[in-house]
Amino acid sequence: MLSRIVRRSLSRRRRRKLLGIVAVALGIAVTTAVATLSLDVGDKVNHELRSFGANISITPAADSLSASVGGVDYRPAGSGAYLSEKDLVQLKKIFWRNNIMAFAPYLNAPALVNNRRVAVVGTWFAHNLVIGKNEVFQTGIEALHPSWKVRGAWPESGQAGCLVGSRLAKQIGAHPGGLLTLRSASGSGADLPLRVSGILSPTGQGADLEVLVPLSVLQKFTGLTGKIRRIEVSALTKPDDALARSNLATLSPKSFERWYCSPYAASIAYQIQQVIPGAQASPVYRVANSEGKVLDSISLLMAILAIVSLLTAALAVASMMFASVLERKAEIGLFKSLGATDARVASIFMLEALAVGLLGGLAGYGLGSLIAWRLSVSVFGVPTAIHWVIMPIVVALALVVSVAGSIVPVVQGLKISPAAVLRND
Repeated sequence: MLSRIVRRSLSRRRRRKLLGIVAVALGIAVTTAVATLSLDVGDKVNHELRSFGANISITPAADSLSASVGGVDYRPAGSGAYLSEKDLVQLKKIFWRNNIMAFAPYLNAPALVNNRRVAVVGTWFAHNLVIGKNEVFQTGIEALHPSWKVRGAWPESGQAGCLVGSRLAKQIGAHPGGLLTLRSASGSGADLPLRVSGILSPTGQGADLEVLVPLSVLQKFTGLTGKIRRIEVSALTKPDDALARSNLATLSPKSFERWYCSPYAASIAYQIQQVIPGAQASPVYRVANSEGKVLDSISLLMAILAIVSLLTAALAVASMMFASVLERKAEIGLFKSLGATDARVASIFMLEALAVGLLGGLAGYGLGSLIAWRLSVSVFGVPTAIHWVIMPIVVALALVVSVAGSIVPVVQGLKISPAAVLRND
């Protein structure tokens, strides 16, 4: 009997039921789009933020203080401590190895160009690092700084080419295709002729005043074969929270394990120190904090959009149900006069609300997935994947929204007096 009453009720007043389904579908569509973008585009946003540069810096733990003035390191080439180039492969063997997106080693040495003292930096431009028998990881400053622009071409690894910072190029008159001769600042050793492959566009960093050369070329020039001064790492990290800022000495073993297994910049740096001998790894908080603020702001905006859309859908359902209750006062009074309990009368309306929520939830999931796909293509150029795990969640939310929006109208309808309604009608 109850199912027949609900079925007949749904078949009547179809326009109002359709408006309720559309309202729920629109609210669920926004929620689905937000959830899909959060799951699928979160990593894409983080990848885009990697253009900020390195967020972890690795230096020798026993290194002496830097003597850098105006971007030029005035320490002798052999002073200070060094890290070993062969240990770089260990970066891709830590627990969070898949979060290491790019890294580059650096070796600094002062040199003379046209009797002018300049900073020369040896690094990897585009380097294929062999990790295992079947795994090769491509890294270097091209991957570490994807936003850098070069007028000309990037130098090839192992070749006697160089990249000159834009500010330094103006000062020494360097241009793509020209020749540049490096002379040892100590006056010893042979000169190093280089072909200027390109001019690095302004970066707002120290590289604007540097000469960048392949690492192996500078190692040979300085006699520091296999040695590097520092490493810059770009890693996908989680924004810092209370646990990330905790004092490790006071953490319990369980809390430390949770901290260690979370991709914080500090925990990744800690793991790097464990695998590279004599290294001190530190998060670059200026970059890490900027990324965290951007991601937190995006997450907050998405959460607000989802909440507002669900509240709007609930209000639309409430409006529809109020109108339905007012139109069916005589029906409610008749049910009560025939002995129907308040629970039985309420169940009729709630089952209608559940049907509206189910249909609206399914339609909203499909529409929201389409919206997320189009947004991802237009913003990132890559479509989102279909996350079926979201469907039961958003359908459940649609049912909750429909029931929540129907509670007040149904409660008001139960207060209707059968005698008064039947006498008036």
